[in-house]
Amino acid sequence: MKSASLVLAILSLMISGCSTPALFPPEATANVASSEFGVLHAQPDVFKGRVVQLAGRIVGVEESGNGFLIRAQELPFQEHPAYGPAETNKRTPEFAITYRGKLDDRALWFGNKLVVLAVAQGDHNITVDGIVRREPMVVAKCMHVWKTGEYGSY
Repeated sequence: MKSASLVLAILSLMISGCSTPALFPPEATANVASSEFGVLHAQPDVFKGRVVQLAGRIVGVEESGNGFLIRAQELPFQEHPAYGPAETNKRTPEFAITYRGKLDDRALWFGNKLVVLAVAQGDHNITVDGIVRREPMVVAKCMHVWKTGEYGSY
């Protein structure tokens, strides 16, 4: 009987050790709208005011008085989100994230990957290298950054 209990205890430890930790607390993900990035990009007002989850790679950052404007190239989610967004060789659309608060300087490096829970704001004008263009904008509630980029590539 003791050996059966020992086997069960070992199995439960192995199973729990193999599970992937959640990126965000359950209360933050409770109201996340199921969204396809293509719909968000093609019809950004469809999700306006709703919480969405997006994954991407940082392609530009501007600091403002109340935080940062982060431009990201959309990336697909991996099967296990804790490992970060999946790589792709395709040129994917971009989106903009308003992050109100402080961030580690290295978290803002070009090429870093991120997953963000954010409130969709619809299309907004974004100025990139003096050119105005429209991109989906979100305001971050929670964000996880993988420092996979490189400094000085901006």
